[in-house]
Amino acid sequence: MIEDVLKLRRNARKYILDSQSSEMKPGINKFLTSILFILLLIPMSVAKDSDSLLASETYPEKIVKTLQGITFDSDYDNGSLQDVIESGNNVFNCTIYTEQGELGSSIYWFRFKMTGVAGRIITLNIYHSQNPLPVIRVNDGGWRRMTVAEAPSSSQLVLFFAADEDLAELAFFFPSGYDETYRQVGDLVRRCDMASTESIGLSYMGRSMWMATVTDSHVPDTYKHRIWIHSRVHAGEATGTHVMLGFLNLVTSDSLEGRYMRRHFIFNIVPLLNVDGVYLGYTRWDSQGIDPERQWGNPSRIPETANLRAKVDEFMDGTHPIEVALNLHSTYVNYADTFFYKHVYSSVTTAFEAIEQRYIDALDHATPLFDNLNPQTSQLHPYCYIESYFWNNWGESVMAMTHEGHFYHRLPDNLWITNEDYKDIGAAMAMALIEYFNLPPIGEESPPTSWMIY
Repeated sequence: MIEDVLKLRRNARKYILDSQSSEMKPGINKFLTSILFILLLIPMSVAKDSDSLLASETYPEKIVKTLQGITFDSDYDNGSLQDVIESGNNVFNCTIYTEQGELGSSIYWFRFKMTGVAGRIITLNIYHSQNPLPVIRVNDGGWRRMTVAEAPSSSQLVLFFAADEDLAELAFFFPSGYDETYRQVGDLVRRCDMASTESIGLSYMGRSMWMATVTDSHVPDTYKHRIWIHSRVHAGEATGTHVMLGFLNLVTSDSLEGRYMRRHFIFNIVPLLNVDGVYLGYTRWDSQGIDPERQWGNPSRIPETANLRAKVDEFMDGTHPIEVALNLHSTYVNYADTFFYKHVYSSVTTAFEAIEQRYIDALDHATPLFDNLNPQTSQLHPYCYIESYFWNNWGESVMAMTHEGHFYHRLPDNLWITNEDYKDIGAAMAMALIEYFNLPPIGEESPPTSWMIY
């Protein structure tokens, strides 16, 4: 079954690309793209009905196992749990999946459901030292941080369920899987007439990679700055997805800020790079055990990075190239603040250091959730990273940096940071562009000129 679905996906994608290269009306192209989006979600929606898509014997992190009347299930989008065994009455030892890649092993991501938990006190022995308070949702409720009582140590969870609480889902951090992320992106794009999506290629396993573009089509691109965003190079680094969603939410909003941003910028946003790793519930590597972050010098090894580089090249060869590129990641280290990796001399010029610092300062001014308390610097690798690629080919004309979120406490009140906090940081990243480019404050623009037709 899955082979037929994947064939349908590839044929649909080819049809759309052929159609886009012909002289078809934009409305027809947008309709066809919508159809393709639905087709590309088919494999995800039929996962539970297919014996061959994500069978536990093929993917060891995808299990369904019932013990003491409780069913543990990680066999779904972004789910991950390698094993669970009984250790006593309502006590279970959980094994998180360890990825083996060419650069070593990686482990921290977990996500799974438990059904049959009503009225129980359940103890899970599970390793989560990189995030002392994982997240949980019960029945149809929203995600929340666990309490200290529920996560008394870095290797144990103790969960209390009322009589009407029979389903619980647990995750290392506020999750956003393949389908979940694209559904949220789709909702934001559909609400805005100035936003669209397109497939930029397929992953190693045949999943689609999507890019959202947001700009005011009534304003000529001549007057705009092109901004590039991508996230989830490493599958478990979910903070990057929430930052991206906050950024996209602001620039697609029907607000004074959203309309201003669309007049002045072209936003190209790739929500997920490591689409296979995200769906499979991996922590870091892609489905081949390769680090997608380090393939910009040789992108032929991994189609995901090659797809991104092809799109970057297309924009950089055009009349309105990328001027700012933000690469959204997470670190599992306990920092007081999120941070950027600022590249320094002698790997870049001192003038470029000042350009990077200008954006860092602009974000500092845009939100109380960032104060640059943990500035990080690095010598830019000569060829591995996207920042290397930009620097080697376009130098100071592209301000490219990596932003790292974390899983611990937020500024300024030291509460545990959440997905909503990261969305606020993402919105602030968009607003920081106004100061970075020295644009007039919102509401103080010159009156619209003849080329702005509304």
